[in-house]
Amino acid sequence: MKSILLTSTALVAFAGAAAADAHAESGVSFGGSATLGYNDAGDLGGTGDGFYWDAEIAVTATAALNGGVTATATVNLDLVDGTVGDDPISAGDYVLTLSSDIASLSVGDVDPVAEDRWGGVDGSTVADFNDQDVHFDTAGFEAMLVGEATVAGFTAAVSYGLDAGGGNDLTGEALDAMQIHVAGTFGDFGIEIAYQEEFGDATTLTPEIFGIGASASFAGADIAVSYIDDGTESSTGISASYPVGPVVIGGYYSMNDVAEDNYGVSADYANGPISVSAAYDIDGGEAGADDVASYEVDASYDVGNGLTVLGGVFGDDTGGDMGFYAAATYDLGGGAELLLSYADDGDDGTRGEDLGGPEYMEGMTVEASFSF
Repeated sequence: MKSILLTSTALVAFAGAAAADAHAESGVSFGGSATLGYNDAGDLGGTGDGFYWDAEIAVTATAALNGGVTATATVNLDLVDGTVGDDPISAGDYVLTLSSDIASLSVGDVDPVAEDRWGGVDGSTVADFNDQDVHFDTAGFEAMLVGEATVAGFTAAVSYGLDAGGGNDLTGEALDAMQIHVAGTFGDFGIEIAYQEEFGDATTLTPEIFGIGASASFAGADIAVSYIDDGTESSTGISASYPVGPVVIGGYYSMNDVAEDNYGVSADYANGPISVSAAYDIDGGEAGADDVASYEVDASYDVGNGLTVLGGVFGDDTGGDMGFYAAATYDLGGGAELLLSYADDGDDGTRGEDLGGPEYMEGMTVEASFSF
């Protein structure tokens, strides 16, 4: 289970929700999380073999300005992360938002809009839109600048990497790496457009990417189509899902003009305390290589009184053993939860984490988490 419960995405969403009310009252609010756990599987993601812990607090300040504008500032403070030193508190994510009923402007630890909002269809082999790691770690931007406006049912958003020092290491520009996303609906139909400009230097050049997608719902079925192109590779995909009683059956097919086509099917069942999801995917082999078939089944049962048991299997046909996990969570009330899990990736030669749908650590894990 991920040890950080209050992520930057949640903080941005919280700030956006608070700012959406143009008549919001001014004030300061607090939230946070803490985790204490033990894992016995060795060095996994830097946690080591043994105990791990972290705690953080989010501070959100809101001010109602004139003209129906609301200002919201949120900072995430890392109180402690695996060690207690002389100065354990450090500032983490920071977002400042000015918003009205139809528009907003945010600066700070915000996701690039095309990467964050593009839906598309599974199975595409086109390059991904640049994420925060590319903008902050590779390009050296110090913050993201994101503007958004909603008019006549359409929401348009644009983002840039921002360098307060007057030019980052990769591009030499104070404002660069533009992404655009536009989405709207007409009754049961929807459309989205995403764009990323090319930026970088001779050693690290990220491509120009354009994507367009459409969706429709009728007679209970949901259908989506998309096209995306990065200048080297393009992909056209279609996906569909349809409910049959408590089961939702889905599938996708992506036609890639350089790589082989990819496709998959899924089924999701939910009825009372029982939930089961299953997926089977084919990754088309390239340059004469065989296709790779992968599968995953996740199930959970709400026993009641706060107790939920979970289990799942996953793997592929490349010769490795089947991976599996078994877990139980217990709701302690007041935003606290106890986790007991065991997960095995099926490969004795390597160790892994984020296994199965719930993304558990490999080995035995006992973890208590708190949010407030």
